Amino acid sequence: MEGKRFIRTLRLQNFLSYGSDGEDVELQPLNVLIGPNASGKSNFIETFGLLRAAPTDLASPIREAVGISEWLWKGGIDNPTAMIEATMEYPEGMMPLRYRLCFTIMDQRLKIVDEVVENERPNSTTEMDVDFFYRYQSSRPVLNARTKAESRSGTIAGRTQVFLHREDFSLEQSILSQRKNPDQYPEVAYLSNQFSNIHLYREWNLGPYAKPRMPQQKDLPRSFLLENASNLGLVLNDLQSNPETKQLLIEKLRKFHEAADDITTKIHNGTIEIFIHEKGLVQPIPGIRLSDGTLRYLSLLTILCHPTPPPLVCIEKPELGLHPDILPTIAELLIEASKRTQLIVTTHSDGLVSALTEVPESILVCERDDRGSHLRRLEPESLKPWLERYSLGELWMMGEMGGTRW
Repeated sequence: MEGKRFIRTLRLQNFLSYGSDGEDVELQPLNVLIGPNASGKSNFIETFGLLRAAPTDLASPIREAVGISEWLWKGGIDNPTAMIEATMEYPEGMMPLRYRLCFTIMDQRLKIVDEVVENERPNSTTEMDVDFFYRYQSSRPVLNARTKAESRSGTIAGRTQVFLHREDFSLEQSILSQRKNPDQYPEVAYLSNQFSNIHLYREWNLGPYAKPRMPQQKDLPRSFLLENASNLGLVLNDLQSNPETKQLLIEKLRKFHEAADDITTKIHNGTIEIFIHEKGLVQPIPGIRLSDGTLRYLSLLTILCHPTPPPLVCIEKPELGLHPDILPTIAELLIEASKRTQLIVTTHSDGLVSALTEVPESILVCERDDRGSHLRRLEPESLKPWLERYSLGELWMMGEMGGTRW
């Protein structure tokens, strides 16, 4: 599948519902997870939340969700070691990077037992080991730092190993939060920057006085939508400064609401407010009066139509609160957006899955047994005879591709 791939592969072991055997998955630009409740879809999303926290405070999402013991696989030994291992595109390097994080519980707290930043493979067939940029080495960590040396042809870059002493770093935090100098540690700084820009959308409060409805303070971030959509007006205001993006937003809004004529924002007393203009109405409709579905759809538009999105975006159940008629448009938006950012999406909607019939390779089937959660990507060739008669969503509901309870 053509598109953006930041994370190429992911391996999970002893992590939440992913068991001690380990689960490997190759990620595509668009990855739509289907499967029963409690099969492991949301736990897969949690992986990216933990990676996002690594450059700031690794323990933060763990503290918010009961504690470290609840993040470890419960189907084997007590207090196992969880592992997240990913390979990422690295434009500045000769090959992809591999990042590995292993952690367990000690005295009811998170304890990192291994962390690695290294090349995906050796430089040549004659080399036994890969080039590494950080290794934890059983609490004796070492960084492979870039240095500059003078030569006859000018300044050249070299490497030197920097061994960290106990007082130089925290045992409870990722190296990504502690060494961010791109001149000395370019690979570590790159992952720190990219991981911190991962965006997750799991739940939006769109009730009568929810933040996306109300006038919003102008000092909120405007580059991309926050997880609670509280800066929706500022993001829409910025996107409309790009004529092509504004045209796309209005075009897609009309597919949702045919009478919609324009989206505008108004700045007043240091706040910004959203308005939808409808044909035949003298006055626009303010955000406070918009339906939940309209606000949800506008939020999705700011994410999926953004011309410069972050490297990876996770969206749980984008179909919630939306009429089934708009699901083909949502599928179109997902496919188009995956050309600019890598997408991880969960859904329970057979309608949305049917709208992805032309790209069956985008579907990951999530199932769970006594060994834990498992992910399996659909293979277009094996489904080809079925897809001549049925849509992808129909096959799912018929039980022909897994991801159901029967």
